[in-house]
Amino acid sequence: MIPATLMISLIFPNVILNRLAPHSRCIRGFSLAAALWLSASPMVFADPILDKANHFLKTGRADAASAIYAQYLRLHPTSLPAELALAEIAMRQFNYPKARGILEQALAQHPDSGVTAASMGRLFQVSANSPAGKVADNSHNYLALAQEHFTQAIALAPENPLVLTYVAEWELQQNDMVSAERDLNKALKMNPTFVPAFQGLTRFYMKARDIPRGKDTILHALELDPLDQASYFLTAQLLATVNRPAEAVKYAEKSEQLDFGKSPERDYFLASQYEKLGETQKAVQYYENLTIYTPREAQVWLKLGELYDTLGRTSESIASYQKALALKPDILDSLFSQARANTRAEKIELALSQWRRLLALKPTDATTVQEAAGSIAGLHYLERFLHPDKPRSSTQKDLQLLESLMATGEQEPALLLDNAKMGLALQGTATESIHTILAGLSGNQDPAIAGEALFLLGDYPKANERLEEVDGLSAEEYTRLADRLLLDQELVFSKVFYQRAYQLSPDPSLEAAMKRIQAKQNLASQRVSEGNTLFNDKKYQEALEKYREAASIYRQWDSAYLRIADACERLKQWKEAKKAYDTAIGLTPGLMDSEGFAKNYRKVCKKAGSK
Repeated sequence: MIPATLMISLIFPNVILNRLAPHSRCIRGFSLAAALWLSASPMVFADPILDKANHFLKTGRADAASAIYAQYLRLHPTSLPAELALAEIAMRQFNYPKARGILEQALAQHPDSGVTAASMGRLFQVSANSPAGKVADNSHNYLALAQEHFTQAIALAPENPLVLTYVAEWELQQNDMVSAERDLNKALKMNPTFVPAFQGLTRFYMKARDIPRGKDTILHALELDPLDQASYFLTAQLLATVNRPAEAVKYAEKSEQLDFGKSPERDYFLASQYEKLGETQKAVQYYENLTIYTPREAQVWLKLGELYDTLGRTSESIASYQKALALKPDILDSLFSQARANTRAEKIELALSQWRRLLALKPTDATTVQEAAGSIAGLHYLERFLHPDKPRSSTQKDLQLLESLMATGEQEPALLLDNAKMGLALQGTATESIHTILAGLSGNQDPAIAGEALFLLGDYPKANERLEEVDGLSAEEYTRLADRLLLDQELVFSKVFYQRAYQLSPDPSLEAAMKRIQAKQNLASQRVSEGNTLFNDKKYQEALEKYREAASIYRQWDSAYLRIADACERLKQWKEAKKAYDTAIGLTPGLMDSEGFAKNYRKVCKKAGSK
């Protein structure tokens, strides 16, 4: 057991923090409504039998407590404490119909009981928000019923600490912070040792982002009752706000040990904290718990899919994603957006896993296949450029994946292009078969297909000519084409197409992509400057390497090829000099208008011909 006094040693920065630890939207909506069920401490009764049941309940022995309460009700059919305790146990076990039946009977027997009315209000509050008990068509009605019963409760018992605390928790959920603070303080004035009110104040301070006062308040609650599981969980949440996940987990687990019921909020909290700690298997365990009693929570299945994928449990990952999609089909749009964003940001491994997943989820959807195949091929091509010495085992596997897609239907030009690109990524050069495919595609009627094929062949002037023909696309089509070209390290028309997409539909992510292109161009310019310094020091070979690096980054920049030619001339590599000059002239034909350039070019051609 973690002693309550350990809280004294916690170090909380005296600052206002921005937010609590992240939770899924639906589970977070449930958490505040369920909070008081987590925190309500059964009252101390004059009857020793009820006190014994109360002790069992406090120490997590709900079955034993239920048996005693049920037996007590048989002997005392109108015992309100026993009825309220049984209703709490039923609700905490997600048996909302049973809890409602017990409370309705209690209301009939005790129509003047403010505590009973407040308990019914709390039941409707939780039913409206709980992923385990929510009925979508009735959720607004449940909230209205909750409000009605809380109003009745406060009218019947305006000075009762329990009623005031329940009402304050409702007000806190409704963002009525002033009323919530007033009622919680009033409850504590009535009963200065009432732990649920201190817990409510802690949640109030957390919502107000006053972490130091929240810490002081929950510390006092723990001192009053060191066996209250809800106080441990609130401590865990406070620790999470100051980014102390290891300690947060310890307190949340202590809460779990003391608690007889289930808490989706706590399980989600533990799962997210274990993720922060890198303990994926434990995080999976808690997400799996959630699927048992919140099986229709799409975000839980989605998170399980991600973590199964991390653990290499591919079939379970796909099954989880499919369940998430069945519950919430628009998740697919989010998955596509994430994959596209990570592709554009050149997060290669992450983006590859996301595109593979999308292919597994939608293997027969032509649009998905086309975009995923293009992105996978482009990412491997980029990886070859960035990490030429990296083992290509995953490239081989994905090449086989693309080949299997091609074998299932007509060989579309885009898939042929992607297949050739994968071959380039695997081989590092265009083999005869790859060259044949690209050459065939270079004459395609689609200028985007032809232009990209020519670019991959290294014929940049002709590639520019065909890409200039691209026109009349939608913003999305321009963006997809720009994404493909940017992965190829094509910096001219990828930027042009991003600009056109942005003009049609302004999107900040496109601005980021254009800045990335500019950064690559700046890097190429830096390499040329470094080469020039070496050239001036007559270190021509080292300069040539810098110039070639610049050309590999920015392949349509004539200046890089002109400097390659200059260095090759000094090294008397005449054929290489002529080849570089030819590329520069193809990109900028006006170079030949300069008499000095034309004269030097003819000299290099003559020298190259004599070798």
